[in-house]
Amino acid sequence: MKRKFDKKCSLAAVLLSAVLTLTGCGQYASSFTTLLTGQSGDSPVVQEETQSAVDELNRSGIYDSEDAAVVVKKDLEAKTVQFQNIASSRRYTLSYDGTTTVYDKNEQALSMEQLKEGSVVTVRFYKPRKSLAYIRENPNCMSYNNVSGYSMDLSKGTITLGKEIYNISSHVVVVSGGRETDMMEVSQMDVLSVWGYKNMIYGIHVEKGHGYLRLQNEDYFVNGWIDVGDRVIRKISEDMLLVVPEGTHTVTVSNKGSSATQEITFARNEEMAWDLGEVEITVVQKGTVIFTLNPLTAKVSIDGKQVNASKPVEIEYGLHQMRITADGYDTVAQYIRVAEPSANIAVELEKSEEESEEKSSDKDKDKDQDTSKKDKEDDDEEEQTTTKKYPSKSSVPDDDDEEDEEEESEEEKKSSAPIVSSSEKYKVYIDAPDGVEAYLDGSYIGVTPVSFNKDPGSHVVTLRKSGYQTRSYTLQIDEEEKDVNYSFTDLIKLEE
Repeated sequence: MKRKFDKKCSLAAVLLSAVLTLTGCGQYASSFTTLLTGQSGDSPVVQEETQSAVDELNRSGIYDSEDAAVVVKKDLEAKTVQFQNIASSRRYTLSYDGTTTVYDKNEQALSMEQLKEGSVVTVRFYKPRKSLAYIRENPNCMSYNNVSGYSMDLSKGTITLGKEIYNISSHVVVVSGGRETDMMEVSQMDVLSVWGYKNMIYGIHVEKGHGYLRLQNEDYFVNGWIDVGDRVIRKISEDMLLVVPEGTHTVTVSNKGSSATQEITFARNEEMAWDLGEVEITVVQKGTVIFTLNPLTAKVSIDGKQVNASKPVEIEYGLHQMRITADGYDTVAQYIRVAEPSANIAVELEKSEEESEEKSSDKDKDKDQDTSKKDKEDDDEEEQTTTKKYPSKSSVPDDDDEEDEEEESEEEKKSSAPIVSSSEKYKVYIDAPDGVEAYLDGSYIGVTPVSFNKDPGSHVVTLRKSGYQTRSYTLQIDEEEKDVNYSFTDLIKLEE
């Protein structure tokens, strides 16, 4: 085997020498011989030319590897790109230069600046030198651009985009503002671009993120309402810190018919303060609202108080919570804004599915009830006759009856005692980072380590400390009857 290899090498050297001689490139013969044999006896000038030739080969689009990967991070100054392999989740960094070609999925040329972190791409590269030859957005992957109005269930690891439900890879790459982040830091008010394959999401790029709004001197508006661009509606409490969408939005606070409005620009991950002590508060105004309801028997509550919807209702200007209920119909709960002297609100309730199912089952039971109705009436008559002739023990008071009454009253007390719900028995603990302010759905709950009652569902925990970047996390609280503990990474210190 060795003899055959030696013969091949000798033949290759002879052919190469002949070609170089015939083409007038004999000056490079010793250099390419060095490449073949690994030995060098040439001058520094020749060695430099040899290395230049090798570099030229490496930069000419030659590659020995192809991969499906997610773009994790770009460094435009160092001219490097970090990737994550789709199948193995292994990460590696490749360098690029002016010969590297970049395309979108339609093979239209892109610049490296236009290539988005989080996108799923096909890459070709030369492994020995880790040089990137080619990048193209993978044409076989699915993608959604600038998506809003989605929903996430992090406990199940799913995201719903339109009518489609996708699984989120346990190694999903999430990038926001050039910084890799965690899925829990994505707010459902963020605008996303999403990439995946079949039913699995592998990359997410946050196109528009979220910032924070702190109210100052808000005493007059406490228990009123705040509305941020119709995207965030909350009841105002003391020391609030709201998670708000990035961008410029009209912010309105209202209480007792008075209101104040301000246009505020929120930057990603930055906190803005609105001093309500300096705003001009409008005088108390009321608008007349006429309700048109179907069914007519529906009941209307405004901010938790029932109103007579059969005639015009005076409601103070501002934002209010409306709730409409009727037996056998689905409840409607929504926010309404009163900002005009008069307005009409028409609501048609939908029949409850449970109610219709109960009615159909009741019809089946009617037959059985009719057959036994006569026997039951006869039994009732006999019981009434017996009662008249022979009074029951309960109708004749004695000492034993008094003891029974006392026992019953004790039982009634026990039954009327408040029942401790699971949300009050079990807690969610925020253990780390230590010594930062914690907010639950915008309301202040204390300084970490801190805990709050376990209430199943989606909640946003915001962590804040002066001089550090505020962070918020979306928690999917489960229904298990046990405590839950969370520890988050330290907040990033702001540059002075």
